[in-house]
Amino acid sequence: MYNHIRLGFARFYLALVYNAPSGLTSSAERGVTPVYLRCREGGVSWLYPRGALRLLFKPPLPADERDFTVCVRVIRRPDPPDLFHTLRLNDTDAADRFPARIFVEGVRRLVPLYAPDDGDVRELRCFHSRNGQAALYVEAEPEDGPKRRVATFKYEARPLVRRHYDPATADCRPCSDSELELAFCTSDLVSRGIIVGIEQREELDATRLTWRLTKLLRVTASGDDGDTVDTADTADTSDTVDTADTSDVADIASDIDDNYYRYARVRRRRRALQAHVHVAAACGAAAGAGEFLLMARRRLGRYALVCAPRLADWRALVRRRAADGAAHCELHY
Repeated sequence: MYNHIRLGFARFYLALVYNAPSGLTSSAERGVTPVYLRCREGGVSWLYPRGALRLLFKPPLPADERDFTVCVRVIRRPDPPDLFHTLRLNDTDAADRFPARIFVEGVRRLVPLYAPDDGDVRELRCFHSRNGQAALYVEAEPEDGPKRRVATFKYEARPLVRRHYDPATADCRPCSDSELELAFCTSDLVSRGIIVGIEQREELDATRLTWRLTKLLRVTASGDDGDTVDTADTADTSDTVDTADTSDVADIASDIDDNYYRYARVRRRRRALQAHVHVAAACGAAAGAGEFLLMARRRLGRYALVCAPRLADWRALVRRRAADGAAHCELHY
């Protein structure tokens, strides 16, 4: 379940995705506005921020799991597209100043979580609920002239108890066969691929792996509607694909923000698709040689790795499951 809320004090409006339940009540223009977030993940865009917001997290949890972890990622520049061709990344644009400070509501006081000048470059900050309760105060900075300001951040709430497999929590350990099957059936991005780059991203507290996608099997569109394109039969993204060919995958891949990338076309041939996929820095990820089956889910606006078995191992698993007919969904490579 995902919701995205847009708040503006000149005119209030509320955007809900997937009919996600949420409430918004206004108080004085410079007072505190409560916002109830009842989904496991979503985002808030606060236009022309004034006063403060009190965000109360009420994610759906299993009956035996009361407490949870909330991670918030402040957005200081637009995210690049999910998929891109072999293009030059433009990282020269300076990040905007996030126009607010964020506090965790404690027992007797507010605990600082994020401030634009706190000296911590990380965009991602996390905290735990207490007795099933979690709330944040987002306090707007004083206005500085008529410049348009937007405080945008994404959030995700995850249970503390991990008694069953959850693709969002399988960050470091290798996936079992059953976990590989479930990840294949539920991931936002499934593709054969080769790792062509690795970079430590301190602001995301993550390692960013750059993948060249050799055969795109399935991708979920990055929009809030979550449309899925299954490309098992047509999405060979190698350098030999002719740009005259049309497919849903080509439409998604060509939807690229020119502020970040430039096209590089040679003799009407489309260059290979690439994707950035992130792994928690604590995992110590390293680039491996050979072809893998990449499975990733979109988390806080970026792809996060779920599983990446070697292609030979995945083929063997698909054949075993085809023989016993016990797969969760149709498996292929």
